[in-house]
Amino acid sequence: MEPRARVLAMINGAWMCQAISAACELKLFDHLALGPRHVDALSAAAGAEPRSVHRLLRALTTLDLCAERGDGSFVLAPDGALLCGDAEDSLHHWARMSGKRIWNNWSALADCVRTGSSVRKREQGAEDFSPLNADPAGASIFNQAMADLTRPVALAAAQKLTWSGFTCVVDVGGGPGELLATILEHHAHLRGIVFDLEHSAPLARDRLRRGNLESRCGVVTGSFFEAVPPADAYLLKSVLHNWGDARALDILRTCRASIAPGGSIFLLERIAPERYSGSQPDRDIARSDLNMLVGCDGCERTEAQFRALLENAGFVLKRTICLDAHFSAMVADRQAD
Repeated sequence: MEPRARVLAMINGAWMCQAISAACELKLFDHLALGPRHVDALSAAAGAEPRSVHRLLRALTTLDLCAERGDGSFVLAPDGALLCGDAEDSLHHWARMSGKRIWNNWSALADCVRTGSSVRKREQGAEDFSPLNADPAGASIFNQAMADLTRPVALAAAQKLTWSGFTCVVDVGGGPGELLATILEHHAHLRGIVFDLEHSAPLARDRLRRGNLESRCGVVTGSFFEAVPPADAYLLKSVLHNWGDARALDILRTCRASIAPGGSIFLLERIAPERYSGSQPDRDIARSDLNMLVGCDGCERTEAQFRALLENAGFVLKRTICLDAHFSAMVADRQAD
C-alpha cells in the first residue's frame, strides 16, 4: 500500500469501532447466533429500521464478522461470535464501552496532551472510579468490559504462575472478580478476597457464585488508598497503569503495610518498551498508554520504572513472566523491615 493510502486507512479506521459497537448495542451478533436471519427479522428483534440494519450488516461483512447468503439472509462468522454477549471469550462489553465512554475520551486527546490532564479529572472533577458508584448502568458495562479483557490473562496467570506457597490472595482493584475466580478454580488450596469499590461488588459476587467459590472467597469494598485486607499475596492487574507515579506508589505502600512477612505482590501489566517499534504489541501498548492519558491520568511503564516503584514501596522485583495478550506478571517479594 502506498504511503497516502496507508495513512488514509489509519485515519478512516475509526468507523470499524463504531460499526461493531452499534451492532453489539443492537445485539445483532446475539440474534445471528441463533441461526441465519433475514433483515426484516433482525430489524424487528433489534427494534431498528430495516434499511439501516441492512446497511450496517453489509458493512460488517467487509470485516468478516458476518456473511450474506445467496437468499439475502445473514449468518454469523467465527470472528463475529466473539461479539456475542455470552461468548466464552466475549469482547461484547469492551466493544460497547469503546464505542461510547472511551470514544468520548479520545475525542479530547489534543486537550489532554495540552494540559497533561485526563477527561475524568477536567470534566468530572474525579480522581478515581468512584463516580461509577452512582451509575449502575455505566458500572455494569465497565466491569463486564474489564472481565472481557481479563479472561485470557487470568487463565495464563492461573497456569503459569506459582501459587503453591500462598494461602490467601487479595485481588486489589479486582473489579468483577474474573481474575481471582479463575485462579481459585485452578488452585483448590487457595482462598481469597476481591477488593474494590462498591460499584463492582454485584458482578464479583455473581462470578463467585457461578464458580461455586463463595466458601473460599469473599468480596470486600473499600479504597486501596486507605487500606487493603491482610494477605500473603496481592494481585494487581491493570491497576497501576491507571495512576501517575505518586498515586501508584501510594497503592503499593498500602499493600506493603498489610502484606504478611515473606509475602509477594503480583503486578499484571503491559510492559512498555524502552523504544517503540511498529510491531503490533508496541502499537497495543502505545494505544493503552494514550488511553490512560485521556481517561485516567495514568500511563504504561517500562520494567525499570515498575522496578523503581516497587523498591520505593518496600518490595524487590524477583522475576517477570510473560502471560497472554501482551501482559506480563512481575512478581515482587516484601522487603524485610
